[in-house]
Amino acid sequence: LARTGLAVIAMASSRRPNPEIGEVRNIKPTTRDERGQTKDELEKWRLKQRVGGFQRYVDSAEVLNQPPDSLGYADDSDRFNRDVTGMEKMKRDSEVAKKELMYYNRRIERAEKEEQRWKQAEKEHAQDEAFYERNRVEESKWLRNKTSVPYNLLSMQYSEDADGEKLRYEDDQIRYRASMRAAHLHSKQTATGYNPITGEPASVVETLDRPRRDDYHLLG
Repeated sequence: LARTGLAVIAMASSRRPNPEIGEVRNIKPTTRDERGQTKDELEKWRLKQRVGGFQRYVDSAEVLNQPPDSLGYADDSDRFNRDVTGMEKMKRDSEVAKKELMYYNRRIERAEKEEQRWKQAEKEHAQDEAFYERNRVEESKWLRNKTSVPYNLLSMQYSEDADGEKLRYEDDQIRYRASMRAAHLHSKQTATGYNPITGEPASVVETLDRPRRDDYHLLG
């Protein structure tokens, strides 16, 4: 079996082409002195290049230097500026200007809201007027609130139209007949013309005038 395996390997290797021998680049190793970097410097450089939240090496000369995005950073123009009063005044002026801008923006915003509110109110008023005018023309909505009798329920006055005149004429007819009936009954009760108990003359019941149809504005 071992001979058979060796024979198979030999046959497979004989079928593969031999690789060409190209140019070999031999790089001579350099020392740290030649690279200009000692072991300590190499370690410090690697620490500076660390990523992933690891502790980095900070040079002792840069300990007191604040990064530009820190709260303690100040450029030379700010550090050597001795006009403290002017700086405070500029600071106060900046705060006052900021407040004035805020008040101005609030006034503009409230004015715009008030303008929008008035426009909306005018729009709703115009819509209501158009709705009422359309209903007055169509005479569909107001008929629901029209009373079934031709007189005002609050003032008890007759309506100023043909129906009101007709109702007034009919009511005057009822009052006239009632007065005639009262006078007839009174005349039957006091046929002697005086009160039999007191002996005084009997009172007279006045009757109303008969209503004439021509005195009323009736149709037909």
